[in-house]
Amino acid sequence: MKALFGELSAVASHRGWPRAPVNAGTWRGIGEALREGKLDLLGEWGDAAAVHCALFEPATRKLQIATHEAGSGAAPSLAVFHPPALRLERAIADLFAIEMVGLPDRRPWLDHGRWPDPAPLAQQRAAATPAATGATPPARAIERPPYRFLPAEGPGLHQIPVGPVHAGIIEPGHFRFTASGETVVRLEERLGYTHKGIERLMAGQDLEPASRIAARLSGDSTVACSWAFVQAVEGALDFRPPPRAVWLRGVMAELERIANHLGDIGAI
Repeated sequence: MKALFGELSAVASHRGWPRAPVNAGTWRGIGEALREGKLDLLGEWGDAAAVHCALFEPATRKLQIATHEAGSGAAPSLAVFHPPALRLERAIADLFAIEMVGLPDRRPWLDHGRWPDPAPLAQQRAAATPAATGATPPARAIERPPYRFLPAEGPGLHQIPVGPVHAGIIEPGHFRFTASGETVVRLEERLGYTHKGIERLMAGQDLEPASRIAARLSGDSTVACSWAFVQAVEGALDFRPPPRAVWLRGVMAELERIANHLGDIGAI
């Protein structure tokens, strides 16, 4: 981490974990460090003019956020070096219309050709949702060509499609099994059927309605999602909650965790 960020200046206005703007060379160095296992990728996301990644260095247990500008509509891909970044960068391309240069797989991830507004977060328009403005969305979405699943190549291979609606799946998802007899040699997933557009719903909201949205992200994880949201708010405001609040959050989170475990055991 020190070799990559030692001489870079952190953004003074960014509270919480340190964030530093980086150039293409440092971004490539991050990718190489991820490939070599020196860093862990905690997340990668975009905004209207940049791509960000959160990094963890196991050797020093330090966290760092890096930002690469994408003002021209493009940014280098980390997935070239680190395959776990692949879906994250496909989502960035769908939501922000940012070209991830070198991205090995350019198929859409979240955009299933049903969105009336392609790249809905490209301009971060805070009040652009129909719920906020009363506007009527376009009647037709932008049509996309059929999704290209990876082909079955090789003697004796066949494909078994499952989903997106199937009794054995908790939420919708299409799973394409490539099998040789009874041996599954590859599984390809296509998700995003129930993408809720939370980022756009959150944009421009006051804290109270935003907290209600966070609490409704997942019905069985209300405490966990609310806690994550309030930590982001407290970090942005540089606010430290009283110890009693932290203890109450911990107790509620444990009760929620136990309830989820009991529910899973009951479903066996």
